[in-house]
Amino acid sequence: MKSYFEDNNLENFDEILKEFEDMRTDTFNIIWNKSEHSQFTSKEIENLSEKYLKENHFWIDEEGIKTVNNYLLWMSWHEGILKN
Repeated sequence: MKSYFEDNNLENFDEILKEFEDMRTDTFNIIWNKSEHSQFTSKEIENLSEKYLKENHFWIDEEGIKTVNNYLLWMSWHEGILKN
């Protein structure tokens, strides 16, 4: 990601990276809190994520949602939230 910023003469890399990391964390926390003692399918996780992201980060596009979802699916698997 940093090389993309450098190659395209973009600024504020640290701010953008922090916002993206906060967005991933917030989205995972939403899923974690909704899961309590249950698990979700990958589609359910993706739907919850997309709904939250579109409502709270109007600028995010499909590629950004996909990137966040890749992280969420891995974290959900790691934390036992992802239903097999």
